[in-house]
Amino acid sequence: MPTRVTNKKDDKMTIIKRLNVNTFTSEADNDSFIAELSELWQTWSRPTSSSRLTVDINKDRINPMRMTAFVTVEGDEALAALNRWSLQVVLPIRNKYKHDNLMIDADLIASISK
Repeated sequence: MPTRVTNKKDDKMTIIKRLNVNTFTSEADNDSFIAELSELWQTWSRPTSSSRLTVDINKDRINPMRMTAFVTVEGDEALAALNRWSLQVVLPIRNKYKHDNLMIDADLIASISK
């Protein structure tokens, strides 16, 4: 399969990659939050816009108390909608559990597929 490289700086719409890493105090809390988060994402009727949002929810293979959510957002309008929804809906649920959180927002510079 040939390598495909896309330089995202040339694209018109900014693509933002958000990484959330949550480490809970028990695997049971992690599993509960993953189930709740999955349901929240499936039922969220985000504001209509031309922007796309995707999420990948993952459970760490080595540390069963850690999970990650990789969110891809196209455009600042979608990021603002995501932030509002997250503050109002996701964070109150996550904060029921004792956890440590690391969140990183980054602009996508290049996407490489092989």
